[in-house]
Amino acid sequence: MNSYFDSSLLLAILFDEKRFDDAWNAWNSSKVRFSSILLKIETNISLQRYYKANSHYFDGIWLNKKEKILNDLLDDVFYKPIEESFGNSIAKNKKLAGCKSLDAIHIASALYFRESAREQNIIFCSFDKNMLKVAKEFGFETN
Repeated sequence: MNSYFDSSLLLAILFDEKRFDDAWNAWNSSKVRFSSILLKIETNISLQRYYKANSHYFDGIWLNKKEKILNDLLDDVFYKPIEESFGNSIAKNKKLAGCKSLDAIHIASALYFRESAREQNIIFCSFDKNMLKVAKEFGFETN
């Protein structure tokens, strides 16, 4: 199975959230992993923000350990960069009007991989209910 991942699943893994098992199973069952370059930005910023807000609970090793785990996960992903022509196509896609801007970039990136790779079996993986709803409207199977 090939999957598109947004940041919610990686953050569930990284922060050992109650949805860890679901996120880990989705990650491990995926043969090929796709995402937008936003995945790197969102997960790294979230990790830094979480550590800054809670640093009094952690020693210095905690952040290094989590950064290593995150980098190992991110190394296994094929990314869609955001260039101007791609941004223009997202801005003109009226079907994405039901999304927040960053969510629209994720949906459009998943569409890009499905179309360019002729890969019709990409499963859209997220814990964001609205993003999953929009992904289904575009014909994605969701996890």
